[in-house]
Amino acid sequence: MQVQVYYQGLEHTPWMDQFITKRVAKLDRYLNTSANVQVNVKYQNNHYVTSLAIHNPYHDYAFSSEGLNLYESFSSAIDKAARSLREHKRKIKDRINKKFGSLNREVS
Repeated sequence: MQVQVYYQGLEHTPWMDQFITKRVAKLDRYLNTSANVQVNVKYQNNHYVTSLAIHNPYHDYAFSSEGLNLYESFSSAIDKAARSLREHKRKIKDRINKKFGSLNREVS
């Protein structure tokens, strides 16, 4: 998984880079190894706006969140992404189990 981070209106620090990459790495369980994640962190009008663009093979996702501080804004966007990706993965597993579940019952 490749992660690209862009900052607008604020200086980035090693702490911010580490925090963002550590939290994005937790999405790895839902994504393909060839997935790209773009993180845009913007400071405007005394608010932080975080946008995530996730490019997984055959699926693209976009999430956005706003908050009074960077932690709140970024954490909210990551939580939205995790919920959506977890739900998508569950639907795929259910489809597979529905299709091949009958084979397991016939063998037993």
